Amino acid sequence: MKTAFPYPILAGEVSLAADEVRVDNIPLHLNLISDKERVIALHAIRRDWNEIRIKVSVTADPDEMGSGPWNSPSCLAFLKNRTTNVRHSFRLHGEGAGRWAGEIELHRGDHVGRTEIDACLVAEVGGVEGRLIGRAAEVWSADFEAKQPKRQRNIKMLWRDFVEHPFLKDFRDDPWVLDAEAGEPILYLNASLEGFRSLLDGGGSGAEHKLVREVMATQIASEAWTAMFNTALYAVETEDGEVQWPGGWQEDVLRRMLPDFFQGMSPDEALAELVGRRVRGENGSHLHARLMHSSSIHSRKQKTVAGTVRALTRLADEDGKA
Repeated sequence: MKTAFPYPILAGEVSLAADEVRVDNIPLHLNLISDKERVIALHAIRRDWNEIRIKVSVTADPDEMGSGPWNSPSCLAFLKNRTTNVRHSFRLHGEGAGRWAGEIELHRGDHVGRTEIDACLVAEVGGVEGRLIGRAAEVWSADFEAKQPKRQRNIKMLWRDFVEHPFLKDFRDDPWVLDAEAGEPILYLNASLEGFRSLLDGGGSGAEHKLVREVMATQIASEAWTAMFNTALYAVETEDGEVQWPGGWQEDVLRRMLPDFFQGMSPDEALAELVGRRVRGENGSHLHARLMHSSSIHSRKQKTVAGTVRALTRLADEDGKA
């Protein structure tokens, strides 16, 4: 579901790049900036800092920019931190047809967790100024919690005695519980279940124990992906009629799983389609099947189950020949 505009917009892609990062005028090491992941890892800043400056550049097809029905195009870069609710915009200067560049500033106290960096092109179209004609195809993230410039994060797993834990005692008979409402998802494993921790930690050396352990781990992962996706979907908000990515780990989960729901759609289109179906109250049985399919893919359940069946068959044949 693409957003319709009542005036011409750019058909080509608008690209946003982070060219240099300085912390209090000291260059950040290049291995903490990833063009592929579009992430700037800032966890390595172990001292107090006052200002982070990021040199950014935005490019669009110069031929399309020169031949389109727009006048006086300009480019703005945006910062948005959902935790502190801080938003800033910075005008970039033109460097020739289809290219803009400039600096954006992050001030200490305004930014925690993860800050999104976006850009858009505006111009006069049909005699109306300030019309949006293009937006960065992919946003960047300045991540203050990331040690490496990667969007994917591991789920924290903690062993707890559910019987004695104030939050988990209501789930004392469950083998695991995912707390997806935390700042980062936490998977709690029930240490009060007899033999459960020994099994997952590698107890038992036989082939049967190994197979059970692999299937159990896959099932835990599959349920975790399902729970995280549902939580992430309900974290999506709509602003001025436009669906907004939730940021943080919720956005990571959605961007990884949405391609399994709507093949051929861009991430923005897939998110808008999914939210639209939820708002309209459509039957969710088809989407639930897609969610189970996606959870199986990311937990590698399909391969694990197939491999387990083959291994059990082989063990049964060996027992029969013995």
